[in-house]
Amino acid sequence: MTAAALFYLSSAVETEAEPAASEPATTEQAPAPQQSQPAQAPASTEPKADELVPPVSIQASKPRPTRPVQSAPTVTLAAPPPPPTTEPVAAQGQGATPYQVTNTGITRLPVPILNTPQVINVIPQAIIQEQSVSTIEEALRYIPGITFSAGEGGQQGDGPIIRGFVARGDLFRDGIRDPGWYVRDAFSIDRVEVYKGPSAFAFGRGSTGGAINTVTKLPTGAQYFESTSTLSSGPGYRETIDASGKKDNVWGRIEGLFQDVNTPTRDNIWTKRWGVAPSMTYDFQQGTKATLYYIYQGEESVPDNGVTYLPQPGFSPLTGKLVNPGYLGFGLPTPPIPIPRSQTYVVPGGPLQDITEDTTHIITGKVEHQIEKDTKIVNATRYMENDRFTRPTSLRSIGNATNGVFATGNTAGLTSFGYQFDLMTVGRERRERETNNTYFVNQTDLAGKFHTGSVEHQVAAGVEFAQEGRWQGRRDICDPLNANCRTNIVVPNGNPSPTGGTILVFAPIDTQAQNYAAYMSDQIKINQYFELLGSMRFDRFGTVYNDPNQVLRINQHLERSDNMLSYRFGAVGHPTKDSSVYIAYGNSYNPSAELGTLASASVSALAPEQTITYEVGAKSDVLKGKLTLSGAVFRIEKMNLRITDPTNNTVSVLDGVARVDGLEVGAVGKVTDQWSVFTGYSYLDTAILNTRDLSILNRRLPQTSRHNFTIWSTYDITPKWTVGGGAIYQSMGWANQQNTAYVPEYWKFDAMVSYKVDDKSTVQLNIYNITNTFYYFQYFGANAVPGSGRWASLTYRTRW
Repeated sequence: MTAAALFYLSSAVETEAEPAASEPATTEQAPAPQQSQPAQAPASTEPKADELVPPVSIQASKPRPTRPVQSAPTVTLAAPPPPPTTEPVAAQGQGATPYQVTNTGITRLPVPILNTPQVINVIPQAIIQEQSVSTIEEALRYIPGITFSAGEGGQQGDGPIIRGFVARGDLFRDGIRDPGWYVRDAFSIDRVEVYKGPSAFAFGRGSTGGAINTVTKLPTGAQYFESTSTLSSGPGYRETIDASGKKDNVWGRIEGLFQDVNTPTRDNIWTKRWGVAPSMTYDFQQGTKATLYYIYQGEESVPDNGVTYLPQPGFSPLTGKLVNPGYLGFGLPTPPIPIPRSQTYVVPGGPLQDITEDTTHIITGKVEHQIEKDTKIVNATRYMENDRFTRPTSLRSIGNATNGVFATGNTAGLTSFGYQFDLMTVGRERRERETNNTYFVNQTDLAGKFHTGSVEHQVAAGVEFAQEGRWQGRRDICDPLNANCRTNIVVPNGNPSPTGGTILVFAPIDTQAQNYAAYMSDQIKINQYFELLGSMRFDRFGTVYNDPNQVLRINQHLERSDNMLSYRFGAVGHPTKDSSVYIAYGNSYNPSAELGTLASASVSALAPEQTITYEVGAKSDVLKGKLTLSGAVFRIEKMNLRITDPTNNTVSVLDGVARVDGLEVGAVGKVTDQWSVFTGYSYLDTAILNTRDLSILNRRLPQTSRHNFTIWSTYDITPKWTVGGGAIYQSMGWANQQNTAYVPEYWKFDAMVSYKVDDKSTVQLNIYNITNTFYYFQYFGANAVPGSGRWASLTYRTRW
């Protein structure tokens, strides 16, 4: 959407809409200068799916078998933050609604979102409560342009992909990198911020498609206790609490969590999670305060790696031609194997059952000092430790029991795509991984305003030091080509703890990384109509990687250091007081050891991949500031894509260009006093260009949907009754760079209704996937994980 079109729409909305009545005063309003207002009183030439994916019969979930009982620590329990007292929310502007957030939660980005030259999506506490989400990934599903990788091997925990580029290393909490391999629960989170486009000047390495920042619930000085209890049809139970208080100049807050939930409509998949998050703020007066907070989260669950794909065609990297027939011998791309949604291949019991055990500790100390009215300095120190053990089952090698050769036939049994599946087997690859990740960081941010003559400068500057360590052990216990590790596709065997082949024990891999960084940005307000901005950041990122399992001695000890200069330049215009148009240009880097690994000496010799981003956009607050419209067009180019040398598959080289041309539009806020909306659409046209690897030349980027539409909307029927619902559409997505496997497109619909029992309590019913759509919510080149079918949750929230 062009700037002109957006402002035409803005003016049309202003002209045609009825004058909005001023917001009625409420007895409950959000408390926190750092916290968004909670939900209004929670009460008040690509294949098409129907061409390539066969119909499947959906079976009801079976009761999960008895699992070993493991005691969890006793914790105090928690819930979404309430809206206390009458203090306005600093994150929102005058006239803003619970869906709108006008300022970010990061000191180094002090400019209001309206004036920031990039797309910034924020999931506020209101939507987290209305959708009754339990993890950050669930909250991000209503943000267009984001998909999720399936968990396997080194890809563990949250795995978002933004605008076509992996963002697993671009997760932050309160502006500080959060590198742990774990699923981030929402119990301690106030809101989630997604920064799309050129963001490396603020966040450092990575940030190719963008970065994700979660804002922690911290003390506000309000006095309350809130409990939220949720029953789900999984079945399962979840309890959270949130308590806050103040005595003199000391503020305190604590959140707690416990849940035990079966994944709806997925046999033998379940998650137990518990946590506690205490925090305290001491106000020294004279503009200085210190905050200390701790987050503990534990998890025990069965990892769901889903299913694999039908046999895929292969292409030569030298000729780009088929080297094996693939789907029905025609070289067509293939979907996941067509089995019922409820069917899984996990090992649910026995001494080697599938399991994930995860423990995360995060402790942060932060000191803030208001130097003068418009100038503040913040110093934060954090130590994080994440311990993870996982033993998943991943499907590999469809075929017969010994060598994985796939046969065809359609004379009897369960047939689809011309294959007789009741005669086929699939290999179960089983690997144990134990990972310990530590992270220490100290960063200082200075933000303020000053004038040179009539020109206003909004300046931010800072320095950062970080030390990261990762230790990982591995044991392979089941070779998918071994007969003992294979099972019938239609009727998996009941082997309680399959092992097969030689059990391989690998020596631990050790990674140590350091980063030194300094940055500075200045957004210069020339006058009320025009602003210029420039930002620069220097990072020195060094890694030492020791892998004693490598056969070649040259690959056993690897080191790499990179000096990276990131930048962003742009201009912002203001046709009206409540609108902006902008243009921005920036870069980012992906060093070889970005995700904590150096695969070989050839990789360690490579300079970082560099990405250039161009973005033009517009934002406007309409309907007296209650609705924000936004739109942007952009191009992202990774200039030196890291690939395997097509003439020597043991060597990596920098070669080729990965390009994304895109469009994103959105609307957030209130259309009327009763009707709230949170919606967006993204279009991503991707391609791999100018590469010597002909098997990926002109192919689409993997795990990226060309079209993605999301909408969440609620309507207050009466002061006590609220109804709402949402829809998500994703077009088909390729699973790998060669575009030989894919997941089909889908629509998914959700709904909610809430009733305010009294001034202190609310009952809420959520129904998810109303149409029982069969879809895949995580995927990559080897695995695809089906999403849950229709299910429901009932929540009771009370506060006093």
